[in-house]
Formats: sequence, C-alpha cells, structure tokens
Amino acid sequence: MSRFQAFVDLGMSATKAAFNDGVSFASYLCPSKVADLPPSELTILKDQADQLGTGIESGAYLQLGEQAFALGEDAEGRPNKSTEMLRKSVLAKLRVLGAIGELAHQNRTYDLNIDIGIALPFDEYISEQHEISEQLKAISSFVYRGQTINLAINHLKVLPEGAGLVQWRKMQALQQGQPANKSYVVVIVGHRDLTFLIFRQGKPPTGEPSGTARMGYLEFLHSVSQGICKPENPYLFEALLQGRETVSFPDQPGRVFDLNDRVRRSEDFYWEQVKHHLSEKFAYLDIPSYEILVGGGTAHTLLKTRLDKLLNSLPGGTVNWLPEIQREVCTVLNVVNPADQIRFADCYGGSKWLAIKFGRPLEAVS
Repeated sequence: MSRFQAFVDLGMSATKAAFNDGVSFASYLCPSKVADLPPSELTILKDQADQLGTGIESGAYLQLGEQAFALGEDAEGRPNKSTEMLRKSVLAKLRVLGAIGELAHQNRTYDLNIDIGIALPFDEYISEQHEISEQLKAISSFVYRGQTINLAINHLKVLPEGAGLVQWRKMQALQQGQPANKSYVVVIVGHRDLTFLIFRQGKPPTGEPSGTARMGYLEFLHSVSQGICKPENPYLFEALLQGRETVSFPDQPGRVFDLNDRVRRSEDFYWEQVKHHLSEKFAYLDIPSYEILVGGGTAHTLLKTRLDKLLNSLPGGTVNWLPEIQREVCTVLNVVNPADQIRFADCYGGSKWLAIKFGRPLEAVS
C-alpha cells in the first residue's frame, strides 16, 4: 500500500491540492463544482470512459455507495451545487475524495495509505472540523473514474485557511535559526473570503478576532457588474482578467460597456470595505511584535499597493508577501503564474508540514 501526504485547499474558485510520496511533490487543480449524477448520466460517462480510455478525458466522476457525482469540468452544464452560496464544509468530503481519487488515478495506485490535511474558512473550521473528520475517516473505499480505491487514513488534520502558510514560515524560521515561538497574523483575500487569523506564538487561533468574512473578489465583481450583468458572468470575468477597456455580452447585442471608470470606482468602493474591516481587526491586537503573512490572489493583484501601504503603517508588524514560498511553489510544483503560486502556497505549505511531521523529510524541499 503506497504512503502519501495530501493537503487540500477548498477554494471557492478551485480545489487546489499538493501531494507528496516522500520523494517528490505533485499538484492538483480542479474547478470547485460538484453535481449529482443520475444513473442514466453515470452510464453515459462510463461508456465514454470505455470508448476514450482511462485518460483525463474519460470524466472525473465519483461513486460513494449508491450515489454518484460529477466533479470539476464534468459538473459544468449540469444542475450543480453552487459553491458560491454553500459553505465549503458542505462539499468538503466529495471534493477531498475527488482530489485523492485523481492522485490514485495519476499514480495508478489504488490502495492508498495517506495523511490528509484540509484547509477550511476559520468559522467553518471552528464549527465543523470534527464532523468532516468523522465523515472521511468512515470511508474505507470509493470509486473514482470507474476504479475502486481502498483508503487507509493514518492522520487527518483540519486546519483554518492560512495555517499552511504559518507552518511553512515556522519551518523556514527554524532552518534560519529564528525563534520558533514568533507570533503571526495571516491576511488572505481570495475569491470569496477575507481571512484574518492570529497565531499567538505560532499556535492556531481559537476565536475572535480571528475570523472569515465574505469580502473577497466577488464583492468587487458585485460592484463592477452592477447594472450590466450578473457578478459571475464569464465574459465580464474574462475581460477583467485581461485588463480590457470594454466588455460586451452575447445577450446584449450592439451594446459595449466601458470598464475603465467602472473598475476604478468599484475598486475604490471595495477597498474602503476591506480597509475598514482590517482596521477593526488590527485594533484588537495586543501583541507588541508580529509578522504579517499576506496570501490570496486578490491581495497579491488587485489590492497589493493599497494593502501594502496599510499593513506597513501598523506598529509592531512586519509585512511578508511570501516571495520565498512563491519561488518554492514554482520550483517544486512547477507553477509558473505568480498569482497561481500564491494560490497554491497554503496547500503546499500544509503538504510540506505533513511530510515532515508524518512522513520523511523531502530532499526536494530541504
């Protein structure tokens, strides 16, 4: 039975995971959607797999008991479970099993001995970590892409989002001869959530002022889309990603919407909300010296200049935008895009920590 460590970050825009087998790392990225598969559609997917082979094109479907689910891109176009509206913990079991199933599929290893880490929004970590742990520990086998996978979970750790960054930073500090009991504040602005966590002397938070608020990139999208389309419109999202000055939509032929002023006003409005929220959180701090670890794709792109100015003005705080972990993610996971490097940083840090804690130290990241 093969021994692995896997750390899964249940992001709203994507499920991200980092795996290792004691020798090397691998990464996993999958759209976060999950959809129920009725028997007739499951039969079609199985037939396609027989015709196309067992490659990635055969469809990522998961069977658990009598139920079947399509995952990621195979859930597109189906009545899927909205990851924007649901708490991440609701679909945690299925998304984690999907990542583990893909690990087994890629390695052609169907008897897994595994240590698992899961990152959840802080509020869900506080209230639902034990239920998720019990759900996963009760599963000894499942079917992924038509193949039965036997599962033996040795250790299962549910941590708040951002804990992987702290564990990585603590390992780095020890290697550099720095104190092991430093305090950290984690600020993550992602696609849906804004996370604020206080790790006093490196220990995970247990309550306020640590918390998760729905103030991620989606709040900016709600503002910039007002009056022209729905916030999750893919044409708007693509135009913003590419920095276009205008956007148009197939359902509004002949109309072209200017984005320059709209983006500037929306960004100003969004930033004021973020600034107010963070100012209130930092006002509760009673730690004379701490390091601020900044994560999340939105923090590192849309808000970086303003956020850096705010954080650098705080007394006692030293701001760390984590360039070293980005370089490590690039080298070890072969993730080239800088924004994706920071999105993978949390699960990579968690996976490296699992490898050292429960596996054997990895030469690739020593």
